[in-house]
Amino acid sequence: MTSDRAAENEQLYRYEITAALNAVVRACQDIVTEHSHRGFWTPRTSNEPTPSHRELIEAARRDVLNRLQMVLHCAETVAYTIEHDRQRRPNRPTE
Repeated sequence: MTSDRAAENEQLYRYEITAALNAVVRACQDIVTEHSHRGFWTPRTSNEPTPSHRELIEAARRDVLNRLQMVLHCAETVAYTIEHDRQRRPNRPTE
């Protein structure tokens, strides 16, 4: 692999991991904006003053946990793919 190609790949890796982590940060920001008040989670449940634990669990999964799991899984997949690609390329420059 030529030095130019290696440098190009490195730049692409940086773009990919940066984009993946930006998606994680944006998801966190959106969750905070949409589902919190002063840094505390405000679940969207029924209009009852004291929602049941089942309603809270459902709201937690719907509003926060599922979304975070998805963006974290995507970011981890990007990182794994980059690592795997780097390992299988011969004659890669040392860092």
